[in-house]
Amino acid sequence: RLRRQGVKGPKPTLLDGNTKEMKRIRHELKPMKKQDSNNYISTLFPHILVWKETYGSVFLYSSGGREILHVSQPDMVKDIDHWTPSELGKPNYLKKTRKALLGGGLLTVNGDEWAYQRKTMAPEFFMDKIKGMIQLIEDATAPLLEAWENILDSAGGSTEIVVDDYLRNMSADVIARACFGSSFAKGEEIFCMLRKLQKAISQQDAFVGLSALWKHLPTKSNREIRNLVEKVRLLILELAKANVNENGAENAATHNGLLRAIVNGAHGAGHGGTAEDFIVGNCKTIYFAGHETTAVTAIWCLMLLAKHPEWQERARIEALEVCHGRSTLDVDALHRLKIVSAFCPSSYN
Repeated sequence: RLRRQGVKGPKPTLLDGNTKEMKRIRHELKPMKKQDSNNYISTLFPHILVWKETYGSVFLYSSGGREILHVSQPDMVKDIDHWTPSELGKPNYLKKTRKALLGGGLLTVNGDEWAYQRKTMAPEFFMDKIKGMIQLIEDATAPLLEAWENILDSAGGSTEIVVDDYLRNMSADVIARACFGSSFAKGEEIFCMLRKLQKAISQQDAFVGLSALWKHLPTKSNREIRNLVEKVRLLILELAKANVNENGAENAATHNGLLRAIVNGAHGAGHGGTAEDFIVGNCKTIYFAGHETTAVTAIWCLMLLAKHPEWQERARIEALEVCHGRSTLDVDALHRLKIVSAFCPSSYN
């Protein structure tokens, strides 16, 4: 349909799509280009730039398993952005190829079901609820900073630290505390398994066009994926049952508002599946929407700060001025961290 409308692009092969051409372009251009953190597209996706020069700002290419429409025409991007998620919908491949990973949560459903799930989850992210999470974020961050300080002390005050796993664990700790309350240790166990599941499924993608067939074969990796899916499901449902006492009333003592909202929403009439599928799918959504994205953003911010030490110093001076003498942070203190908010708006704003 797209090609009939005049959308052009590189000709794909049956199984590999354009993936071999992507690798060829990356290999040929690698010696010619210097890595530039401010222009990551030329480093990570040079084929996009090559095809844009050849076919224009709108073109079609294939990853083998699916067709991808690349759009970098400002007016068209603006037009697409005017559509709401409920109107535009989610791509079907998410439901098929990522079902084990994403379940039936907000990231995959459409229409009325999407609207119902969003209505269920949104109140837990209103500002008054976010303000109440400041202390638990501090509680999760303190062990991270102590660990880094211990590493620096043992290394004589200066060393190189690979921060990725530290920040992912910290982010998992935060969202586990926010979602699962006093059972956050179990929540972290779930997130750890989801991380393993994510890696296992990404390895399947290496088969490109054969991935749709490969995932149905009784291979070791497929057995591992099915095993992880079942373990995650059972752990989530176990926590959901623990959230309700023997009389069926909410157990408010655990302070796990997100999980309570999901459990309550599972018994409404606005979703198309079973209550268990609703709970499992939305807990998985919390992992990817609330944990993984936050961790990646924090990692990226630290990388940019390392590249620009002058901004590190400005942020450090501001933090010392605002937080001096405080035992804990509050909303007022966060609002006064103007420099920090400028380069890391997702941290609070």
